[in-house]
Amino acid sequence: MSRAFSLYLDVVRFVAALLVLLYHANWIYRPGLLITSLGHEAVVIFFVLSGFVIAYVADTREQDFRGFLLARAARILSVAIPAIILTAMLDAAGYHINEAVYPEGYRAWDLPLIRVITSTLFLNEIWLLGIQLFTNVPYWSLNYEVWYYVLFGILFFYRGKGSRIVFVLVCILLGPKILLLLPVWWLGVWIYRSEYLARLPDSLAWLCLVLSIAGGFWYVHVNMGQLGWDYLERLLGEELHLQLSFSRQFISDYYLGLVLALHFTGLRVLLARLNSVPRSIEAPIRYLAGATFSIYLFHQPLLWFYSAVFSWVGEGVPRYVVVVPLTIVTAFVLSSFTEQKKHIWKGWLEQLLLWIEQTGSRFRRIIAR
Repeated sequence: MSRAFSLYLDVVRFVAALLVLLYHANWIYRPGLLITSLGHEAVVIFFVLSGFVIAYVADTREQDFRGFLLARAARILSVAIPAIILTAMLDAAGYHINEAVYPEGYRAWDLPLIRVITSTLFLNEIWLLGIQLFTNVPYWSLNYEVWYYVLFGILFFYRGKGSRIVFVLVCILLGPKILLLLPVWWLGVWIYRSEYLARLPDSLAWLCLVLSIAGGFWYVHVNMGQLGWDYLERLLGEELHLQLSFSRQFISDYYLGLVLALHFTGLRVLLARLNSVPRSIEAPIRYLAGATFSIYLFHQPLLWFYSAVFSWVGEGVPRYVVVVPLTIVTAFVLSSFTEQKKHIWKGWLEQLLLWIEQTGSRFRRIIAR
């Protein structure tokens, strides 16, 4: 991956995180702008981008399934575990300060132990379950993406009939909702692993880029997300459509995934022609990208908490311009203790895995006697 394209993906990652934040901030004040209405689309961007990056790191950095899972677990758990704890704390404090700012649909506080356990194990969205992590709605996507990592690792690092059987068994565990968006994530994998796409001539790369821009414009122009939602609801019926939860737009998500695939395909080729990127540009981009996971996972409970703390500020724009910047700044601060410390988490996980392996070995020797 060229340095310029890597930086571009970091920009995309940061912008996507902000889009999700701005979408959820509509509860505080609704500006009515396009950029505040693309929350779900931003998650689709994350999925395609994630598939590409995971395929890249598996190809260039991690040498086996064990190393792959350790790296992915450190990346995810360094933010997910703090997010679970912080969401519970912020919700309790914010509700105590001013319960009126919390909409009824976000008050998912019953059965807290079950919510914590399923969130820790990323089982919130298997089959037709829909278990929300308190007010932290964005956490749903981790319950998809973590399992995409597992499925990819099974196929990438193992060969033969056994790996295919394990793959199928994991798919059976997950159920239809998670699997419906797997093709969107896998588009990123396909883009990276396709030697043909990596060697496209510049003329075709430009064509891919132009088509992606036109396709994105068309998606917005005809409100394709809503069209896909409405069509599937008519096809399945309201009740079954509701059970699909965050996969209810999978038809339009497939279209948007293809548009993004074209976009990344074209720019990977074109940006590879850049010989250098100024350090003055690279450093701030890397800094911003270093907080995207924290922005994504912490912003929702922070928005509600700060809304409660500053409920004395006038509703609408005044509260919006206080709460949203505070949320972003806080997420950046938290990132320095979470995702930017993932190497510490990796060390802990390596020690834990080593202990499990040693314990298992001693147990087998006892059994064999």
